[in-house]
Amino acid sequence: MGFVRTPLLFIFAFVVLAVFSTVAHSRNAPAYPQYTEAACILIADQMARFKLQPQSPPYQNAARSYSRHCLDPIPNEPKSDTSVQQTPQPQVQQASKNNPPVRVVASTEQAKFSNDWSFPSLLLWLVLLLVIFLVLRAIARSFNGLSNRERLGREAEQQLARHLVHALSEGYHHYHNIILKTEQGDLTEIDHLITSPYGVFVIEVKNYQGWIFGGEQHAHWVVQHFRRKHQFQNPIRQNYKHTEAVAHLLEIDSKAEPGKIHSIIAFSRRAEFKTRMPDNVMYIEQVLRYIDHICEQGRVVGDEALLRYNARLSFVAEQSETLRSEHKLQLEGHELLRELNRGRG
Repeated sequence: MGFVRTPLLFIFAFVVLAVFSTVAHSRNAPAYPQYTEAACILIADQMARFKLQPQSPPYQNAARSYSRHCLDPIPNEPKSDTSVQQTPQPQVQQASKNNPPVRVVASTEQAKFSNDWSFPSLLLWLVLLLVIFLVLRAIARSFNGLSNRERLGREAEQQLARHLVHALSEGYHHYHNIILKTEQGDLTEIDHLITSPYGVFVIEVKNYQGWIFGGEQHAHWVVQHFRRKHQFQNPIRQNYKHTEAVAHLLEIDSKAEPGKIHSIIAFSRRAEFKTRMPDNVMYIEQVLRYIDHICEQGRVVGDEALLRYNARLSFVAEQSETLRSEHKLQLEGHELLRELNRGRG
């Protein structure tokens, strides 16, 4: 991901600098045709004669002409010897007080170009560059193989990870995106897992946008965004599979020792709960407060057991990258079976 994004950022920076240098060059260039030095001297003389009457039309006209047409006056042509034969030149209108000569612009397009860089046009260019950058960033993100839903889920997981890293003390160990084998032999991925003297916390993160409807006993919950509705698996049931995998690995009897493993469902603020949720369903910002509340009930894991938990989890975490591709194939197989079952139905 990084090796794709970095060149795109360089390209975007280069384009921005090129546009701004063009704008700066066009703004430094005179916007009006320039008079000759002789004509500018006459205009300055007129301003001097009427300087005691700055509101008079002669002074105002002269000042306006001088500020527009005398920023870069054209040097006067030296007089040449008439005895030397000269190549015929096109006639140029002679300078006079009432009709000063002007520099001939190379083309109409050049004159128009120097006057077109107004604030709206510059703003339009910046918006266009922003759109190009967003498109390039979306293309770069597509190289990591994640769908938009998966990407949003990863963003929510990273948000919670930042909260946990900065808040957890030394007695806590945090594992992120760890893949475990269940008692049945299949694989499951856990978003966040925390071990502590006060229990093991298994956290499932959701980043749905919209209204959330659901209950603890419902097989599926509903997310509604405007008029669109979408069903998803009850995350409490989904995380139950995770807690059972943790109990299997750590050899914890979840029925005999229910206070050792805690299931937490964390939603991002893109969601809004529209039905009453169980205590273990909350927003990402509330997870640490919930963990602190559980810890206030006292220690439930001994030092020796905690060392054993962390040793097993660390060993499995080292194998997670190897198991990730196998887990992906497993998910694709499950999705294919669901599609076949829908077709038969």
